[in-house]
Amino acid sequence: MKKVLVFLAFGLFFSYHFVFANIEISEIMYDLKTGSDEGREWIEVYNNSDVSIDLSTFKFFEGDVNHKIILKQGNINITAKGYALIVSDEIKFRIDWPNFSGTIFDSSFSLNNSGESLAIKAGEETTDQFIYKSSFGGTGNGKSLQKINGEWKEAMPT
Repeated sequence: MKKVLVFLAFGLFFSYHFVFANIEISEIMYDLKTGSDEGREWIEVYNNSDVSIDLSTFKFFEGDVNHKIILKQGNINITAKGYALIVSDEIKFRIDWPNFSGTIFDSSFSLNNSGESLAIKAGEETTDQFIYKSSFGGTGNGKSLQKINGEWKEAMPT
């Protein structure tokens, strides 16, 4: 009986850890257009697991700055294989993308147009991190950086 309890406790701990490890950054809009793009930046996150995950418990890091995320539209739980956006200004996002009906979390950040480190963390655990550079594309041309088949490429926003 003791072995069964240890096995269950071990399994629950690692299942919890595994779930958090599956939130990843999948798209970055850091420089929408030439000129000022303040408040028009966003990142997309993807739940690469088979279970729903409560994104409100996560933090978004830009460089070393911790940004709280707040649900504005949709469900706080990102469905299995589902997506959500973290936007820098919900009002400006809705002006730029009026037909978007997915999940939106609002935050307060300003992405550097030349590049920087982005991370998603659950507590102290980094679930995903990416350092983008302007040389990767998406600079003032309406395109974003997207993780496509495991590689980052410039493309029209999804």
